Amino acid sequence: MFKRIFKNGINNFKRQGSLSFGNTFSIFLAIIVAVVLFTFNGFINYAIGEIENQVDVSVFFKEEATKEEIMLFKEEIEKLEEVKRVDFVSKEQAYESFVNNHEGDIYIEALKIIEVNPFLPSIRITATSPSKYAVISDFIDNNEDVEDLIYKMDDFRREEVIEKIESLSNNVKMMGIALIIFFSFLAILTTFNTVRLTIFSQRKEIEIMKLVGATNSFIRWPYIIQGMICGVIASLLSFFLIFAILYFLNDFLASLLMGFDAYTYYLSNIYQFLFGQIIVGLLLAFFSSYFAVARYLRK
Repeated sequence: MFKRIFKNGINNFKRQGSLSFGNTFSIFLAIIVAVVLFTFNGFINYAIGEIENQVDVSVFFKEEATKEEIMLFKEEIEKLEEVKRVDFVSKEQAYESFVNNHEGDIYIEALKIIEVNPFLPSIRITATSPSKYAVISDFIDNNEDVEDLIYKMDDFRREEVIEKIESLSNNVKMMGIALIIFFSFLAILTTFNTVRLTIFSQRKEIEIMKLVGATNSFIRWPYIIQGMICGVIASLLSFFLIFAILYFLNDFLASLLMGFDAYTYYLSNIYQFLFGQIIVGLLLAFFSSYFAVARYLRK
């Protein structure tokens, strides 16, 4: 019985060639949008991590500030629970870093001419999260003990940059979810109508099966299998297409996405991508096919 049901489902798929293609394509679009949104989420997490690694509060000290005074203040800052790491940068280290980063620039010639190290000692403070930088900045501003030692504090309000990226990410995710819902609805509607047209073209056969005692399940499952075949094909097509695009365009995409390696991300989550796409394709096809047949059988 199961073998015959499955065979009938395959025959339905073959007979309704153009309708099956349209059904497969609509499910394919829904899956593609879902995969792009999932990959975009990985890129956003990567981008936020990269920015967080570069964000810090830099405190520059006056020339007369001694290293002992600076290190005492550094120890005080390290005690804050909002602080993840504090690095001391001496005048000499700042000079060497500038020279290495601007090798061959006109600035190096200017430094040689003045024959003086114009850089100030500093500490670079990294917070446990972007939202904590405001607390750290307030602590430093209100610390009267080091007020005479500090030349300036440079925080650039960078935590706001991360907050804006997170806000943009949420907006794009909402738009992506809306697109997934739209294309899922389109896929369900297409599958629903495909199955209805298939049933309509085979209505006399169904009537004969009902007359000879065929159960609703025997009639229903070939059409569900027809839709699920479309879902599996759409899932596999989307999987291999995205895999190929990421493989051949990986370097180009990395240059656009701040170095984000989308191909490696896809590979590291390959089973989630593969099974997720298959499950989405099957669910879309199953429910739309089931309700289409159920509606006909109720009549």
